[in-house]
Amino acid sequence: FHFGFFTILIMTLLVLTFSGCQYSPGGATATVVPNLALTGIPSNITAITLTVSGPGMNTIVVNYSPPPSSINVEVPAGADRQFELVAYPNSQSAVLFFKGTATADLAPGVSKEIVLNMGIHETKLVIPDYQNNRLIQIDDISGGGWLAKIGTDLGVVGTFAPYDVDFDASGRIYIANYGFITGEDVVIRVDSMYATTSNSIADSGTLSPIVAIAVDRSNGYVYFATSTALRKCNLDGSGVTTLTTTGITTIRGLAVDENGILYIAGVAGATNTIFQYNPTTQNVTATYVTNLATPWDVVVNQNYLYVANLGGIAGWKIIRLDLNLNPTSAQEFGNSIPPVIPGNFYGPHRFVAILNSKLNLIDEDENDGTNVGERIVAFDDINGANWETFDPAVIGQQFIFYNFC
Repeated sequence: FHFGFFTILIMTLLVLTFSGCQYSPGGATATVVPNLALTGIPSNITAITLTVSGPGMNTIVVNYSPPPSSINVEVPAGADRQFELVAYPNSQSAVLFFKGTATADLAPGVSKEIVLNMGIHETKLVIPDYQNNRLIQIDDISGGGWLAKIGTDLGVVGTFAPYDVDFDASGRIYIANYGFITGEDVVIRVDSMYATTSNSIADSGTLSPIVAIAVDRSNGYVYFATSTALRKCNLDGSGVTTLTTTGITTIRGLAVDENGILYIAGVAGATNTIFQYNPTTQNVTATYVTNLATPWDVVVNQNYLYVANLGGIAGWKIIRLDLNLNPTSAQEFGNSIPPVIPGNFYGPHRFVAILNSKLNLIDEDENDGTNVGERIVAFDDINGANWETFDPAVIGQQFIFYNFC
């Protein structure tokens, strides 16, 4: 199914007021016919929901399954008409839904094009279970829809060692493979967890394991890193470039914001550091160093940067910063008491479902010599609201993650 233009017929009653009386001249109505144009949406959409709201009107909600080629909806003209389209892909997609929004003033008799830039709004949880040599997908933190795939399931040649995961704008999955030999030190792309073929789109350039990945969905780039080198390529793997990383000694985690700026969890010399990095100029533009101990990963979420900090003088923490890494913006959540209550982490490692409003991350103690406590933790904000956990033992499964027991 291919989305072209939605034509929405906007109808309005012209009501004139004279001395407290209302009338519609000749009973006529004025018609506005804007085009609702969609960008950035894949072909596997099975259902859509359109919502139109605004001042002085009743909210209109229409649902279609399957989607039609055009929609006719009567909406009162006026200022600040808000259009929201939610599009649901088929069940094999890792994406739960795409969303696009726009606001426009609609004047009677004036045609207008309204563009909705669709983007991934929520995904399933796609989890690198590195030491188990498999990729896991669950629908949400409850663990429903458990799906486990090893390399041969996905058509991967050689050792499959997923270390980090991200998505492009259409929902394809990009996997940082922790391999040491030719053909295994690669970024792997699959269309979905149901794919039987895969593409190795780029390699480390140094026969070193890929430890982190971040997809710039706005500009169509993939950033990936070994522990000591940062590389960039197009979504198809072309244009591979090794970027200058002066001042960055070690890389553990990557994130990218909507402006294409990178954030790196790593080390400068002997100092644990969070870096803001401009990939265009290839230089570090800001740093944060306070109370860090083995920062493992970073994620951009609702205009903040969150850090999975595996240690620190006050225990395991999630740290929230503004995108300028201003130290005065820092807020922390969590500790390292044995995990019983919200905020008690085994050890925050890797963020998963990175596009979702809820924060989801891998939590484990990789040095405890056991696989007990390997779990996914989810919460809403830096205060830990609506803390939830998923331990696969409840369905007879076990994560190993990064545990070297």
